[in-house]
Amino acid sequence: MDAGITATDETLAKYNDFKMKKKLAAVVFKIDKVEGVERVILEKEFPKEGFKQEDLIEALPTDESRFIYLDFAYENDDGITVYKIIAILYCPMYAKAKKKMMYSTTYNSLNTALGGIQVEMQCDGPAELSREHILKKVKK
Repeated sequence: MDAGITATDETLAKYNDFKMKKKLAAVVFKIDKVEGVERVILEKEFPKEGFKQEDLIEALPTDESRFIYLDFAYENDDGITVYKIIAILYCPMYAKAKKKMMYSTTYNSLNTALGGIQVEMQCDGPAELSREHILKKVKK
């Protein structure tokens, strides 16, 4: 991954569980020091049962970036329920520029390492994480 930042084995395992077992609605990862080295680690997971998009939005910091992976369900124009894994680079406007750059340079290589992502997007605030906003991006 760029900038020398890699995901921990736990991060990769958690993402694979998220992708394959379909028991989680979302996982949130952050960059933090692990044994003195910047790594991508799990911060929070959201079970599918009882999940509300608002819970995810409320759990995010307003001044720090995050990587969000969302198992997003919606109904297509034919009335069929479709599920897509969405990768979201969350960089709120009040996050420090250096941290935003660190997340931005790691984002693409992290997504490549994780795999199975069908939609990628970037958000700079909670409003862009609303179901309606994401639905517009997914249906493009």
